Amino acid sequence: MTEAAEEFDLVVVGAGAGGLATANRAVDLGAKVLVLEKSQAVGGSALLSAGILWTAPNLEVLRRIQPDHDPVIGPLIVNNYDVVKQDVLNAGVEVSEEWHDHLEWGRACKIDIPGVFARWSEKVSSSGKLKLGVTDVELVKEGDAVVGVVYRHEGRKQRSLAKGVVLATGGFQGDAELRQLFIGNGADDIAVRSNPNSVGDGFRLGASVGAAASRHLSGFYGHTLPSPVEVTSEVFLRLTLYFSAYGVVVNREGRRFSDESLGDEVTNQRLVKQTGRRGVLIWDDRVQRERSLAAPYPSGLTLDRHAEAREIGARTAETETLEELIEVVRDWGVDGAALAKTLADYRAAAAGEKRALDAPLPERPSPLAEGPFRAVEIQPCMTIPYGGLRIDGDARVLDRDGRAIQGLFAVGADAGGAQDLRYIGGIIFGFVLGRRAAETALDGAGE
Repeated sequence: MTEAAEEFDLVVVGAGAGGLATANRAVDLGAKVLVLEKSQAVGGSALLSAGILWTAPNLEVLRRIQPDHDPVIGPLIVNNYDVVKQDVLNAGVEVSEEWHDHLEWGRACKIDIPGVFARWSEKVSSSGKLKLGVTDVELVKEGDAVVGVVYRHEGRKQRSLAKGVVLATGGFQGDAELRQLFIGNGADDIAVRSNPNSVGDGFRLGASVGAAASRHLSGFYGHTLPSPVEVTSEVFLRLTLYFSAYGVVVNREGRRFSDESLGDEVTNQRLVKQTGRRGVLIWDDRVQRERSLAAPYPSGLTLDRHAEAREIGARTAETETLEELIEVVRDWGVDGAALAKTLADYRAAAAGEKRALDAPLPERPSPLAEGPFRAVEIQPCMTIPYGGLRIDGDARVLDRDGRAIQGLFAVGADAGGAQDLRYIGGIIFGFVLGRRAAETALDGAGE
């Protein structure tokens, strides 16, 4: 039996970065908000992250990094960086000085993610309700409009009505079926480096009322990790192989399959399509000293990732010559003869000789000149999808004809289509779109 309906100004489904940012802005606008979270804690995947708020510094860089970006959402994210950074500062938590070379081109600062989420949660709870352990959420419609939700909490089925419902469940990365459906290539079997509760709830809720899927459904953000290792939050924060952009990555056929300098997140996506979804990262001692042992960004961890990967059981190699390295890697199932040719052609092309390569020569070719040489087997991992529900610049969910579904919004990783191959931030999408969804829903623009 469903209890009598409670009335709110806004219902937010999910209490990660996007959901809490939505609720925070709604409270600032004087709204009574209900936040529903399926887990027993707020924060979602953002709470497991390094807490970097970042994106492209301007529209010119955005166009260069993301030539297929959404022409509305992309600029919205870039232009609202300062606005949402101020929202964090207003919460009274620590925010670092900015740096302007994140991944060599991004604008970034480190924020106290647990602190800001705690402040926003307290703020929402004081003027509305924040419920944990919620299950069985369904959307309520009147005519063509979404007007609330039905859900189960503490053993009781409950109903809440509102001017708008915001979907902020964190994406579909935790669901093997949706990974395989949209990404394919055996993506149902890849590791997930995020919270386990983001299993496409928002996507399915949107689809239940006629929402359209976005573009870029086959793209996703994540990073390579050593293999074989069990992927846990401790592992992916410490052993993410950001520096693969400065090494050479090959598949089991011994061939390169990506321009490594595009970034580890691009290599990661393309690795899913390779035989066995495994590859090998190779680098020399110069890259070891200058990149592998260095912090990937200010406040990032400084450690020997090769040594740590070896200690936890990953396949690693360290030899004085490349010839010796090739022999070791051959035992991992890599075609040794093809790998020898790949490395010889790569070095020749880097020296200016004309060679046909399997993938473009990187902007910064790895020197592959100083021993000892190192290698580690790598696996792909997924953090969030680039695809999700189709939205407009006001975070309104659209149907297949491009019309806004009255009363329904999506933010963060539930809102797809804005990113493609390369990555321009994660937390920022939740913060900016959450803010926009609250403003749109409460001023009636969602009607």
